[in-house]
Amino acid sequence: MTTTTLETPTPIGPPEVPFPISADAFTLLIDKGLIPRDRRVFLWDGRLLEKMAKSRSHAAGQDSFSLALSRRLPIGMFVGNEHPIQLDESHLPLPDLVVLRGKPLDFDDRYPDGRDVLLVVEVAVTSLAADLGDRLDRYSRTLPEATYIVADIPDRRELIHTSQKSNNVHATCTEVRAGGSIALRLGGVDIEPIAYEEVMR
Repeated sequence: MTTTTLETPTPIGPPEVPFPISADAFTLLIDKGLIPRDRRVFLWDGRLLEKMAKSRSHAAGQDSFSLALSRRLPIGMFVGNEHPIQLDESHLPLPDLVVLRGKPLDFDDRYPDGRDVLLVVEVAVTSLAADLGDRLDRYSRTLPEATYIVADIPDRRELIHTSQKSNNVHATCTEVRAGGSIALRLGGVDIEPIAYEEVMR
């Protein structure tokens, strides 16, 4: 009986890599109904991803923020819940909440982008590393006017990142805990502070 040892063949040519999808191609897939409307699919770094199911604490935090913001925003701004925003040609995410300049019907033929987004809120139950990593970096570089809030549910804190327009990075991060309040200036307008207990407990 002869035993033969097979050698692993040496790869020839470049390795197989994921095929990136552009924001325009992603939009076309949605418009043609090729992505089911009931799926929370978004584009990140040229790849299609789907948001995880929401826990009770995630849903409660998101809804509380939405209500608090809606009570305070002046005419000319509105809250979008999981509203798609276009960051660039390879990123079209679904943040938990955004505050947009204008009216909803202003966006019936395009997605909001850096001209329109004043605030992004992500509620972090298991996603804190991503929310304070790649997402923070991408939002900083593509949304020059936006404040970015991460609601850190496990650690019971709100992290408010404000932009520095000179180089599009979030220059400061303010931590708000029980007894504190969230002060926001959106589009040059001071918003009535949001008490911590209004959005987290």
